Amino acid sequence: MKKLLTLFLIIIITMTLVSCMGQEITPNKPYDMTVGIEDFEFKEITFTVASYNIKGGDATLDSIKEINNNIIGVGADIAGLQEVDNFSKRSGKKDFLGVFKDGIMNNVVFFPLMLQGFGDTYGIASISKTPFSRTHAFKLPYPYKYEKSSVEKRIISRSLVTIDGVQIAFYNTHLSYEEVAMPDGQSLRATQMKFILDLLESDPCPYKIVTGDFNVLGYEEFDIITKGGKYKTINNSQNAFNTYRGHDVDFFALDNIIYSTSLQLQFSRMNDSDCSDHNMLYASFKTMDQ
Repeated sequence: MKKLLTLFLIIIITMTLVSCMGQEITPNKPYDMTVGIEDFEFKEITFTVASYNIKGGDATLDSIKEINNNIIGVGADIAGLQEVDNFSKRSGKKDFLGVFKDGIMNNVVFFPLMLQGFGDTYGIASISKTPFSRTHAFKLPYPYKYEKSSVEKRIISRSLVTIDGVQIAFYNTHLSYEEVAMPDGQSLRATQMKFILDLLESDPCPYKIVTGDFNVLGYEEFDIITKGGKYKTINNSQNAFNTYRGHDVDFFALDNIIYSTSLQLQFSRMNDSDCSDHNMLYASFKTMDQ
């Protein structure tokens, strides 16, 4: 219990965001995960979540509009977006996030990666029909002391969002694809998975969702998170979705939605569309009494 309480109070945060455009990554500092958590009173609701890699620098205003229509078309309440360009030079300085803000999913938070050559124009975003609160981004484990252009730094965001009176802890991420090792010999992506598990375990919100492009080479990589029985994935060997449309990898089920078992999966599906090099993954969940 003491260990769990300590995790509640000493979660390392690297970026605190209060607006759509976000702020520059700041030095690590303690962050209290308990702040903003509402008193829990069970209420049964259903809601729909989507995860979408929207193709970064190859996106256009037309493709973003189609992506927005795809998200709205499946009735999503929340969506996690990866490879988001906004006002970037390589995309013609277009306001891609404005497409979402002008529609139903008009609550938008953008988390820039502050990478070499990208600055604050490239990152991940969360969008929702209802407002977010307590939005943050945590820096994921990185194998080197200093940034290297050959290995992209990664983050995971956490936002609290209330849907029909029920609070959800919504996470969104994009893990490393590089096959490099950490100083302790463990693979970079495995270390990032463990970091995500620790975040989830330290989060007092009873309902938790993680969307993302996980860049895995096989479903077994999610075992780090799912083996304890508290969390499940919608994209797995029993229910496979080959979301990646490219041809440069051998495993195509890169995108997933992780959910706490306090939620009951109602259905999971994939939207097949060529507006990105990834298909949208989406799922509906029902809250369960704890």
